[in-house]
Amino acid sequence: MPNGLLLGEDRKVAEWAYSTFKVYPMFYDRAVGIVSEDGNIHGAFLFQSFNGVNVDLSYYGPNTLTPGIVRAIAKMVLAEFNPARLTVVTSKRNKFIHKRSLERLGFKLEGTQRRFYGYEDTQRNTALRFVAFNEDIRKVAG
Repeated sequence: MPNGLLLGEDRKVAEWAYSTFKVYPMFYDRAVGIVSEDGNIHGAFLFQSFNGVNVDLSYYGPNTLTPGIVRAIAKMVLAEFNPARLTVVTSKRNKFIHKRSLERLGFKLEGTQRRFYGYEDTQRNTALRFVAFNEDIRKVAG
């Protein structure tokens, strides 16, 4: 069960996400871990491509989000980046994450990106782009 956040260990958190979820290593601006009481990492948030206005968010670690963790991440995003928009891209096939998580957290569907995950124009390779604007992040932060 998630217990808290691991801050200041960006490299450790990113390497955990890459190896656990078989993700190709990428540049990140910040990495925050979700840890259990024993200090083991069970989830991660990677913030990428911050350009002064937008920051992309990648989340790894199913079943690790709690209202407290979401609120703390929203506060951290505002304090560290204060973005006009926070962007998440996810597979079109992952309907659970769309309805149960992103939309409930104030993210809105912005568009579809075909061939995002591969060369063929298939459902499997299609992504959905969601965005939460600064005012939506502030609501979540409380």
